[in-house]
Amino acid sequence: MVVVDYKRGVHLPSAGLWLDPRDPRELAFVSHAHSDHTGLHARIICTSATARLMQARLDETLSSFEILAFGETRKFDGWSVTLLPAGHVLGSAQLLYEDGHGTLLYTGDFKLRKGFSSEAVVTTQAETLIMETTYGLPRYQFPPVEETLASMVRFCLEAIEDGDTPVLLGYALGKAQEILSALQMANLRVMLHPTIARIAKVYEEFGVTFPPYVPFEAASAPGHVLICPPAVNGSRMLQSVRRPRTAALTGWAIDPGAVHRLQVDAAFPLSDHADYNDLLHYVEAVRPRLVLTLHGFAQEFARDLRNRGIEAWALTGPNQLEFPIALSPPKVSRLSQKQAPPNEDNGFNRFCLACETVRLSTGKLEKIRRLAEYLRLLDDSELPLAAVWLSGRAFAQSDDRPLNVGWAIIYRALLAASGISEEELRAIARRHNDAGITGAEVMRAKPGTRALPLPELGEILERLRAARGPLLKTEILTGVLAEIPAPAAGYLVRILTGDLRIGLKEGLLEDAIATAFAQEIGALREAHMLLGNIGRVACLARQNRLTEAELTLFQPVRCMLASPEPDSAAVWQRLGRGGTVWLEDKLDGIRAQVH
Repeated sequence: MVVVDYKRGVHLPSAGLWLDPRDPRELAFVSHAHSDHTGLHARIICTSATARLMQARLDETLSSFEILAFGETRKFDGWSVTLLPAGHVLGSAQLLYEDGHGTLLYTGDFKLRKGFSSEAVVTTQAETLIMETTYGLPRYQFPPVEETLASMVRFCLEAIEDGDTPVLLGYALGKAQEILSALQMANLRVMLHPTIARIAKVYEEFGVTFPPYVPFEAASAPGHVLICPPAVNGSRMLQSVRRPRTAALTGWAIDPGAVHRLQVDAAFPLSDHADYNDLLHYVEAVRPRLVLTLHGFAQEFARDLRNRGIEAWALTGPNQLEFPIALSPPKVSRLSQKQAPPNEDNGFNRFCLACETVRLSTGKLEKIRRLAEYLRLLDDSELPLAAVWLSGRAFAQSDDRPLNVGWAIIYRALLAASGISEEELRAIARRHNDAGITGAEVMRAKPGTRALPLPELGEILERLRAARGPLLKTEILTGVLAEIPAPAAGYLVRILTGDLRIGLKEGLLEDAIATAFAQEIGALREAHMLLGNIGRVACLARQNRLTEAELTLFQPVRCMLASPEPDSAAVWQRLGRGGTVWLEDKLDGIRAQVH
């Protein structure tokens, strides 16, 4: 395989070739003309559009360009390169490298969806894949671009109707041209920031057609849609526009609170990068033996690939084996066939790994199957605890004694266990807006290694509930967070806050228990209704004793959904077989039932 190292850029030592390096190099491949990928290198391999955009943006005259057309193979001393469209911006390219040791594909920034103003991406197979993973977390799954653009156009029309000036904020190279192209059929008058107008002219040189537009002029802005770079927001230029109404177009609009963080009136998730699902699809298409990840959530995405049976490591940031358990060798390496959980450790690490497997599974049946496999591995001391925690609770629903561990206690415990500063923790919490992800990332600063048995964690939760006062609760929680791996810390925080966020609804958990122990789902749900304790129900299901579930004094039954009937005669037929039916009026709200 091709030898790779990384130092402020990917380096292929056998060829003396650098891929998107930050520092000036003798020979560099520049994937596209964004400023964070370009540099004053002695010789640059790139496409003609990238070279032209670099000249227009950076006055790049000191470099010698080796211009390659898409699909053209250029041979050097013992190695060759071929450039393929990346779909990111106009001229953006992937590089396929070949020498006597193997093949390597470097993506640069890329997207799979067909853009309006850039070439469509092309995939090929390679032994080693180096890929960018800007949106390498499962929560970054973009809605259909048609919906996003329809919302954007509606935003513009409503602003103009209200007498405001709509301002769409997007990167001057790539995003702005996508926005401009998307307005082709909207019959709106468009005005461009000078930087965007200059780059649009270069696009037009390469045959890209845009709807009519005019350069920015503050006095004439009303009635137009302004397209500006994000840096313009809050500037004197924008202050000169009458009643601006701003919208950011970025993939980060997926994050909660994006409008407030970006200080705009609206945010729409339009990106020139692949989202999480497209990253997975891309790996499937390339079918590499080794994946090396860059940028964004490189470590997290590499971990997800390893969980799916593919060797993957991050080039940026430390590679940590999150769960200290022995993984069985994967039987397959295709993403569509995920490996089953390993069989060695039924502790909390295994619980977390099962949660990750469910989170990454797509489809109801796959989630049920994966969860049933995990539940069958547990013994009688572990099953009731795991079942309750999988419902997103620390204790059974029928046990209403409060835990009294809120975010303030969790916050102080994370600070004490990790050793990071309050400023760092606040920044991480703001970035994710998710307590579990925050807990996992914070504890990566000082992760533990202990595989905590489920019964022991159950005892710790009981101690937390019994402890009086926040100081003692913080001390107990700090101790356990300091001992366990970072991902386990994240899932413990999720249990404490009552939200696992793995796409597991209560009905799916019931289905998984019924599947695991070959029970009829109706009988299992009735037992759960009577007991209000999914852990106890799981044990009865394993022992084939669901019929023993019965009402208990002073323990409320769980709520049941009403069953519809077409008319009153059908209701009477269903309920009146015993001769007497009791009725009561219900105007609104919740009825209390006493048994």
